[in-house]
Amino acid sequence: NPPCGTGAVDGGSERAENFKKVLDVFFDGSYPQIAKPPSISPPQGGSSSISLSPQAGSFSIGMSLEPPSDSSPSAESTDASEGWYPDYNAQWSLGKCVNKTPIPSGKVTYETGVECCEKSYANQASRACLNSLPHTPSTPSGSLLVYPPQTPQTTLKPVLSPSGTPSTGPSTQMPDSTHQPISSMSEAGIIINSKTFIEIDSALESVKDEIDNKLFLYKTPGSQWVPSTVYRYDDFIESLQIMASEGVAGKRFYIGESNVENGHVYGLVNIAAFLAQSMKETIQYDACDENSWDLVGGKYPLSNACGQLGQSYQDYHCSPEEAHMECPVDPEMSITAVTHAKWYGAPGPLFCGPTTEEQPFSGFWDHLHQCDEGWANPPEVCDIYEGQKAGRYDQSVSYANAGGRTDVEGCCWW
Repeated sequence: NPPCGTGAVDGGSERAENFKKVLDVFFDGSYPQIAKPPSISPPQGGSSSISLSPQAGSFSIGMSLEPPSDSSPSAESTDASEGWYPDYNAQWSLGKCVNKTPIPSGKVTYETGVECCEKSYANQASRACLNSLPHTPSTPSGSLLVYPPQTPQTTLKPVLSPSGTPSTGPSTQMPDSTHQPISSMSEAGIIINSKTFIEIDSALESVKDEIDNKLFLYKTPGSQWVPSTVYRYDDFIESLQIMASEGVAGKRFYIGESNVENGHVYGLVNIAAFLAQSMKETIQYDACDENSWDLVGGKYPLSNACGQLGQSYQDYHCSPEEAHMECPVDPEMSITAVTHAKWYGAPGPLFCGPTTEEQPFSGFWDHLHQCDEGWANPPEVCDIYEGQKAGRYDQSVSYANAGGRTDVEGCCWW
């Protein structure tokens, strides 16, 4: 699909089937009922209804909670009370916790303002609640400093050979940490240490082997389903921690409701929907980069990197609301994909790079070429990627993709 979330979604039935598979792993076929705690009554004029129920293979979750229209304390009520409670601002991003008296009827109260913000506004990107508290120490005595875990990673350093085709050399190294220590009193720290996130983490940890061996599977060229070599539980949970607590551009991964009994189940269902999409789009192919799959005239153009099915990836634009996230085309950028298809003669990884006098155009991938001929003179081997059985890059002639491109300059958007 085009970038920025536009375009039609295909494979809906597969996503639905994947969704049920994930829920079966998470809940072992027994779906929990979610209800509001008996000690909490809906605000005056409000209503709440929460359910998780499988019906004919579909699942529904619904919740409505209307804030009270006139039960919040007046501006004149400034005396401190013994409890903190959310003010239920009509704009959630401006909501905060107060401890004014009298406490409105039906309000849930907390011992501290920090606890109130954690429970009531856990994913509030504006930090309005925490910032409104009288004092929030950045590193209080005895607070926990959370360091995101570091794991070695393999980096691929692309190099364009004289023929204009990429070669890669793997190097395993420990990346420098880009994260600062997270205080338990910070917004991210509060989320990581919240009851909701701890319950999600515990639930996922209890089925981590099933996630790896039943969900994170890909289909081999021999039509066997085996555990992915790219998508693994340890990487998933580390990414979830970062996206749930820090997020990107002020948006975080939704992990559930803090004010509802079993509210973490909302987060688990959200994760299930996300994994159902990922299983359809990438995990089943054991890929994180786009494969070259658009066959043009019996060959696979190397300029498929610029767009397949006649598309031009670099010419897509985001909506005005997301235009600030666009990056300009860099004609000097050189990148080689990490993953690719693995069937007999499958095209090598997509790559992009500037045109040169030595290589002013891009050719094609010849999937019919027999490269495993050690007896030939000179001997020939398949060395473009691990496990290659046939095929080669052919840069001897210019060959256009379906959109007419005969180069890969600036085509790094796959």
